[in-house]
Amino acid sequence: MSSSFYSRGKLLLTGEYFVMEGSQALAVPLKVGQRLLIEENSDVSHEISWESSIKDKLWFVATFDLISLNILDTNDLAIAQYLQKLLSYIKNQSNVLSTDQGIQIKTQLEILPDWGMGSSSSLISNLAYWADINPYELFFSLFDGSGYDIACARSDSAILYQYQDKPAIQPVNFEPGFLNKIYLVYLGKKQDSLQSVLKNKEKVKNKKKDAERISQLTARIIQSKSLSEFDGYIREHEEIISKTINESTVKSKYFENFKGAVKSLGAWGGDFVMATYEGEPDDVKNYFNKKGLNIIFPYKRLVL
Repeated sequence: MSSSFYSRGKLLLTGEYFVMEGSQALAVPLKVGQRLLIEENSDVSHEISWESSIKDKLWFVATFDLISLNILDTNDLAIAQYLQKLLSYIKNQSNVLSTDQGIQIKTQLEILPDWGMGSSSSLISNLAYWADINPYELFFSLFDGSGYDIACARSDSAILYQYQDKPAIQPVNFEPGFLNKIYLVYLGKKQDSLQSVLKNKEKVKNKKKDAERISQLTARIIQSKSLSEFDGYIREHEEIISKTINESTVKSKYFENFKGAVKSLGAWGGDFVMATYEGEPDDVKNYFNKKGLNIIFPYKRLVL
C-alpha cells in the first residue's frame, strides 16, 4: 500500500516577530513545496527507510529501527535526529508505525532548504496528513514559532494569520494591480528562523501599541491601491521592527541607493527580501546582480 501527500512552501510578508505577540500577519503559500511518499516494504521488516531528494537529486538517507526509532544508518546525523523526534511524536499519537512490515518514506523537495521557504513546515504538514494528527500540535511539540508556515502549507490563497492561544486563519485576496512590480530576492545568508524568533521574542513582548500598528499596517498593505502607497506602509513596517529588535533595516544596510522599497521577509538578516520597483524588470535584475545577488523571482512566478 502506498500513500502520497503534498504541502506548499511559504513566505511571511508582514508581521515578523510581532506575530508571536498576537499581531495579524500576511502570509502566502508558494507554487512550490514538498511531496511525501509512503510505502510499506515487506522485504525489510521493522525498519524505516528514509530518502530525501531535491529536484530528483538524492541528498539525505537514513534508516531507523521501527520499534525503538534508533538511527541505524544515515549520511547526516543532525537531520536524522530531527526526524527521529518527529517520528517519536507520531508513534505516540498515531498507529501508522504499528506494522510488522518495513516502511519506506521518500520526500521530494521542490525548493532548496537554504532558501527558508518552508522545507520543514511542509514536511511536518505532510507527516501530519499521513498520521492523521493535528499539524500544529506536531509543530509545537518541537518548535516555539507561530505556526503560520503550517497554515500556508495547507492553503490555496494568501492568508491573514493570527496566533492568540491558538491559530486563527482567514483567507484573503491579495491581488493588487502592481504585483508585477514586486520581486523576491535571495540574500544568500541562511537564517535559522526559530533561533531568530527566540532571540527577539522578549524584545517584542508587551509592545502592544507596536503590535496593534503592525496589524493595522498589514491590513493597509493588503488594501493598497498603488505601489507608492504600498511602499509607504512597507517602510513604516520596517522601521517599527528595526527599532524594536535594534537592527538596521535591510535597505539602509545593503541597498540604500535602490530606487524602490526593500522589506525583510521572516527572520531578518538573510533568506529572501521583497523589493518593489516601478521601472523595468531588467533594472531590478541589473541592480541586484551588481550586488552579487543572482536569484531574483518576480512575485507572481513564485507565489500561488
